[in-house]
Amino acid sequence: MYNVARNNFYENTKNSTVYTPKKVSDFLFSIFDGKVLKEREILDPCVGGGNLLEPFDNAGYRTIGIDIEDQGWSHTIIRNFLSVKSGEFSRPGLVIANPPFNIDAKTKEMASQIAGARPLLPEVWLRKIIELWGKDTPICLFTPYGMRLNQTVHSRRWKRFVSGEYPSISSIISLPKDIYDGILFHSEILVFNVRGLEPHYFYDADMGSS
Repeated sequence: MYNVARNNFYENTKNSTVYTPKKVSDFLFSIFDGKVLKEREILDPCVGGGNLLEPFDNAGYRTIGIDIEDQGWSHTIIRNFLSVKSGEFSRPGLVIANPPFNIDAKTKEMASQIAGARPLLPEVWLRKIIELWGKDTPICLFTPYGMRLNQTVHSRRWKRFVSGEYPSISSIISLPKDIYDGILFHSEILVFNVRGLEPHYFYDADMGSS
């Protein structure tokens, strides 16, 4: 059974790379195609093997992948995304990200500077995206339920959503907890600033099939 302690990367070191299943990438492409600007790049700031970008790339969208190491995506820019400075990359048409499940010591230090002593990694990536390109940027972010749920009224994350520091959620995509190979993890996808989507989707492997 999934529990927070078992998946706490501060206490239980594990592989940082958990690849997005290609069927999930195809599903996302099926709902985003035609709803994001094709003249702007689709950017994945933790690209890994490129699964999230591949359907866009195949359809003629311009894509950019950033990662701290080469994991097989041919267009990867080797860089720690958290070290990117404003102006280095133009504002993308969509930032699509499945942030790492675990990070090295240097990235932990950077993450703590952005979001406190024990940051939730997807929130770190969200804050960095907003820092670089503003809160109106179209974003598709994989995150555990704890990003949105299980907050107190005094939670800083809750206040950031309520105050408008974080953008309004356009759509929520529910995922089964066994979607990732070899682990059980309660997760969902939050979409910001993309018009024309349904407010909620349950992941459907057949929806993205050709």
